[in-house]
Amino acid sequence: MTKRAVVLTVTLTALYLLAAVPSSAFNLFATHEVTAQFATPDGKSMADAEVQVFAPGEAKTPVLTGRTDGNGKFVFEADRDGFWSAEARSADQVARVMIRVGGETQPQSRISPFLVFGVLAVLLLVPIWYRFLRPRSRRPRP
Repeated sequence: MTKRAVVLTVTLTALYLLAAVPSSAFNLFATHEVTAQFATPDGKSMADAEVQVFAPGEAKTPVLTGRTDGNGKFVFEADRDGFWSAEARSADQVARVMIRVGGETQPQSRISPFLVFGVLAVLLLVPIWYRFLRPRSRRPRP
């Protein structure tokens, strides 16, 4: 196996392993980050309440579940515009909210994920090209 084949195999394996690892810190495909705060009718925050989030047009099946923080806040990422609904349940209380996501007032300044991956691929190929193709041009010709 040549040195070039080994480097290519290692590079492709590293890319495969990095792509297989899920990332919860940054979502390239989400368009909006939404924060909902739940409270009881007397104004107390619903800390550690179970939350279900429903996407526009999907009122029966929750697309996301989780728990509120100590202040009754729950943050989720919406991948499309429309009216999202969320429901928080504690031991003796239920709170529901409708949240309008998107519209004319929120400009979208997100960069396309395809553009990001394309630029990263080019940046990866430049050092590979420099490492393997440049030494060939310096070899003395017989």
